[in-house]
This record gives sequence, C-alpha cells and structure tokens, in this order.
Amino acid sequence: MSEESTTSERPFLKVVNGNPTDEDIAVLVSVLAGAGSGGGDAEPTTRNDWGRPIDRLRPQWGGPGSFTNLRY
Repeated sequence: MSEESTTSERPFLKVVNGNPTDEDIAVLVSVLAGAGSGGGDAEPTTRNDWGRPIDRLRPQWGGPGSFTNLRY
C-alpha cells in the first residue's frame, strides 16, 4: 500500500468526547473486531423432523386399522 491510499481513507474510530487512554481504545477496537468477525462457518446441524405439525395430517401406515396390500 502506498501512503496516498492510507491518507485518503476515513478513520475507523473517532473520539468525539472525553480523553480515552490507549488501553481503552485498544479494548474497544478488539471488541468491535471480534463482534464483526462472524466466527467462521457454522457446522451444519442435523435435521430433526420429530413433532412437526404436518405429520398429524398424514395417514398412519401399518396401524391396526390400516389395510396392507400384499399383492403390490
């Protein structure tokens, strides 16, 4: 990077009021950087279809009152 590109950029953080120490600014920058990092790719979760409301609308299969076609 050249010096020209760094001088034309807007500052990341601007102190409007007060007189923070270098440690205060370092803590604030690290917290903001950690919050914006996203934490990486999340592992895919296992799909759990137990107890879905749509299952109440489906007919029972293999129940005591169901008919089984043995000549299928």
